[in-house]
Amino acid sequence: MKTLPHVLFINHSIRDGGPAKSLFYILKYLDRTKVTPYVLIPKDDVFSERLKEEGIYENVILEKRFPENLKRPRLGEEFQKEGSARYNGLQKFVSIILNILDMLSLIVTSPLLLRRNNIKVIYCNGTQAKVVGALVGLVNWCPVIWHVRNIQQTKLLGFIIDTLSRLPLVRRIICVSGAAAVPFHKVEEKVRVIHNGVDIEDYNPETTKGELRAQYGIPESTIIVGSTGRIVPRKGYSLFIKAAKMVIDELGGGAEDVKFVIVGDTPYFFQDDHLSFLKNLVSQNGLDDYFIFTGYKKEVSACLKDFDLFVVPSNYADPFPRSVIEAMAFELPVIGFKEAGGIVESIDDGVTGFLCDCGNTEDMGRAISRLILDPKLRRSMGVSGRKRVVDNYLAIERTKDIQKNILEVLGLA
Repeated sequence: MKTLPHVLFINHSIRDGGPAKSLFYILKYLDRTKVTPYVLIPKDDVFSERLKEEGIYENVILEKRFPENLKRPRLGEEFQKEGSARYNGLQKFVSIILNILDMLSLIVTSPLLLRRNNIKVIYCNGTQAKVVGALVGLVNWCPVIWHVRNIQQTKLLGFIIDTLSRLPLVRRIICVSGAAAVPFHKVEEKVRVIHNGVDIEDYNPETTKGELRAQYGIPESTIIVGSTGRIVPRKGYSLFIKAAKMVIDELGGGAEDVKFVIVGDTPYFFQDDHLSFLKNLVSQNGLDDYFIFTGYKKEVSACLKDFDLFVVPSNYADPFPRSVIEAMAFELPVIGFKEAGGIVESIDDGVTGFLCDCGNTEDMGRAISRLILDPKLRRSMGVSGRKRVVDNYLAIERTKDIQKNILEVLGLA
């Protein structure tokens, strides 16, 4: 019996964020008559629980030397009891150093890992995975595939990624959007653009039960303007709040029938609690009665079900936020900013939603108000959005494209 080639998927995202969701669908729809997947992750969490629920938790390698984030805390609570910024800063610095040393240990000992599991290709899912995977590939002279889901925001990391991308063993660079592919113009022969995909039945408004209206006592007649994602400054939620202020002022008495909902939290490895900042901003603008912050949700489908329209306020080159196609799958019109990375590749302006001038909260506010006041437009854009997902962003089809690239690198296509 012929032995199938083994592919090692390296993934540091253990919660159910964009990279983890995307990899889940790849593993779900990968043709196991062609390749055998192995998955290296830091520890069991939301991502691995989804694998277990789907019955594809096979060949999972738990490797604690591969942290979910470089800032993963490594020192006990007693070290922080001093309570000073100096101690907190020192703790973070020491944690980063220890995490780097762990990753170096993993890289040095990787020949044992690859030989033991007969790995033929390393597939790197996410930024940290790209760096570690490229170095593991270099140590073992094993071909590497990158799945690029971020556009680097720092010069140092951008330089590291650019340098590693030129290594001969980095054979293929799969980018989630044309915007994400731009930094790799020097190695464009390696680049393939494959958009993210969703399982359309996971985001089906006909079979999903909402939870927001019941939980917060929101009447069916109230329009919910929602957004989901990681609560960090570059995601532009402060701009969303400013646009909401404009909408409330414009609608006057009619604003009583509108709620704004933000789903998500600020990850522990961010220095500032941006979620608390946003709550204070809402209070300062007198919007407490109009805003709801739900915190982190393992699954956002039940929230999307109760939304009437969706806003993605990212004001940076967001590569290709999954939240956009998830919202469109739920027949929600989507509002975003022009020139915000891959957002312009997913929203069909005027058909599935609106693209506003970048950072222009008045433009965004006008778009929100227009959709609040026009239920027929919301409906037509929502229907067009789900059709766009079906036509372009099905996970099973995008996985076929990804598998084709894996087989090409293996010389089997």
